[in-house]
Amino acid sequence: MGTKTTRDAVDPEKAQSGDAQDPILRPYETIFVVKPSLSDDEVTAIVDKIKGIVEETGGVIVAAENWGKKKLAYDIQNERKGIYIVMHIKGSGEVIREIERNYRISEFIIKYMTIKISPETLGQALPIREEKTFSSRGRFERN
Repeated sequence: MGTKTTRDAVDPEKAQSGDAQDPILRPYETIFVVKPSLSDDEVTAIVDKIKGIVEETGGVIVAAENWGKKKLAYDIQNERKGIYIVMHIKGSGEVIREIERNYRISEFIIKYMTIKISPETLGQALPIREEKTFSSRGRFERN
C-alpha cells in the first residue's frame, strides 16, 4: 500500500525544472478559413477572439497572418472562396483543444487545421502560392 507506482513517481525532467505544474509549450501552426462574405472588421474580430483564447489558456501567439481571399479546391458549405488566416502558436495540448473547440462552434469558420511544427520554423509562415491560370486545354498560360 505504501509503495510508489510509476504513475505516482515524479518525472525527473519536471523535478529539475523546479515546478512540476509548468506545461510544456510546443510550437503549432493553425490555419483556418472564414467565410468570404465577412468584412475586414469581422475577420479581425474573429482573429482577436482566437488570440484571446490562446492567451487565456496559457499559450503565446508568435505570428498571425491574413493570406486574404482565395479560391477553395472544392466547395465547403456552399462556398467557393474563403479568407485564409495562418497563426503560429506556442502552447500545450489544452490550448489546441480549446481553439479547435471554438473553431467547431463558430458559424463563420468553414475549415481549419492545426499541425505541430519544428521549433526552427516557428514564426516563419510559408509564402502563399500564386494562383496559375490554365488554358482550355489544361496547359499553363504564358505571361
